[in-house]
Amino acid sequence: MKTLNQIYRYTSDCRFPDEDWQEVLAYCRKHFKGGKIHKALYPKAASSYQQFQNWISAGYGVGDMVSYGKTMGVVGTSTPASIILAAYCDYEGNLIVNDMEVLEPQRLRPLEESRVIELKRLIFEKGLDFSVRTGKFDKIYTPKKYVYATIENPNDDKSGVGMYLESDNSSHHFLAYLSNGKLKMDCWIDSDYTPLKSASESDIKRLHAATSKAGWSYNERGHKFIKIPQKGKDNVYWYLNDRFELVMDRDNGAKKHLERWEAGNYILDYTEGLLFMKDVKAMRGKA
Repeated sequence: MKTLNQIYRYTSDCRFPDEDWQEVLAYCRKHFKGGKIHKALYPKAASSYQQFQNWISAGYGVGDMVSYGKTMGVVGTSTPASIILAAYCDYEGNLIVNDMEVLEPQRLRPLEESRVIELKRLIFEKGLDFSVRTGKFDKIYTPKKYVYATIENPNDDKSGVGMYLESDNSSHHFLAYLSNGKLKMDCWIDSDYTPLKSASESDIKRLHAATSKAGWSYNERGHKFIKIPQKGKDNVYWYLNDRFELVMDRDNGAKKHLERWEAGNYILDYTEGLLFMKDVKAMRGKA
């Protein structure tokens, strides 16, 4: 199965007969709800729909990491006419970022996982990130603190997304991070040399939907996630006013209620509130 970006790259590099192009569009509507692919403006090769299907099931897509004899590399172009590596390692293990046409495509093999990590490390150490959609290398993305970033997930169509704090080589510290449906707070994630990417609006919404569902709210002023108040019956709670009196209120979602919660002045049990009032007054000499 190929990703949408790999299909975008293939269809950008190949010219199709009109009837075959309509079948490609139908495939994308079925599997990707469209995908916004367009006819190639500057095709490098011709392709039929059958060749497209053969490539989908058994071909190499742009961005695939492959072994080629004793070397390994990243596929930069893949059409029925040729396969070109965008980068490869020489016999001494040095990364060469330059196009190399594969003269014997039948010798290509998927790269073993241990060598995938090694190739990703070499690319990472050069400060580069390969874009499947363009088929080219870009400068690696380093987000600023408190900016949303994603890490491509090999086990999920959706990338992991989080609020970035800092990095230590290929490990990244997030204030909150969502991946494979699991939310982690204030955590370090080892990306195995997978570069960070800028988060889309939908990625950000996914993260905040998950944090909200787990009972967290982002405080933009303090740059931190805080637990959302657990509301009592009929949204009733008690708090101490500026005269240290226990006062009842109803939480209607207004900002003042969240501020009281953040200050620890949000009490669901009346008896607990009385004891809290007594302790506060005692500490301030007002008992």
